[in-house]
Amino acid sequence: MIVPIIAMLLATGCGKIAELANETRIVAAPREEVFAKMFGNDSAFTGLPLVTNGGSTRLYELIVQKGEPGFDKMIPDERPDAQKVKIAVAMEIPRETHLIYSVDDGALKTGLKFTFEELAPGRTKVAFTIDDLTGDGSKGLMVNRSALRKIARDALDKLDDFDEVKELA
Repeated sequence: MIVPIIAMLLATGCGKIAELANETRIVAAPREEVFAKMFGNDSAFTGLPLVTNGGSTRLYELIVQKGEPGFDKMIPDERPDAQKVKIAVAMEIPRETHLIYSVDDGALKTGLKFTFEELAPGRTKVAFTIDDLTGDGSKGLMVNRSALRKIARDALDKLDDFDEVKELA
């Protein structure tokens, strides 16, 4: 009895792993609903200060400087002398969302970008990419890409309420 349960759990887990490897998911819902589900009021970005609001374009930024609470958790181990960390979330609603992590005004920078493509009425393709690590002296540095993948996983998991589309109509 336990073998079928384990097999079912593994199959479910493999599907989620394959989804991250493909970096896309197609759901049966309009683009606006998909965007709202992923980045609505209960999203990971709730509480970030809104810097600009130009209609469909929004920019949220959180800047933490050395000595402020939480700074030690945000700086990469390879940059112990960093003075400032910025997390920015740029949203072009409902087409894309881009989370940008930068240290010392771009001396080290990476990010996570979601795009929302309307394939047909009621069908939306969500794709994400992780930006390459760039900046002065970034060669050989590792920024926690698994943290970016976790953010992507959490956002994609919010789409479980929608029917998944296996093949395009």
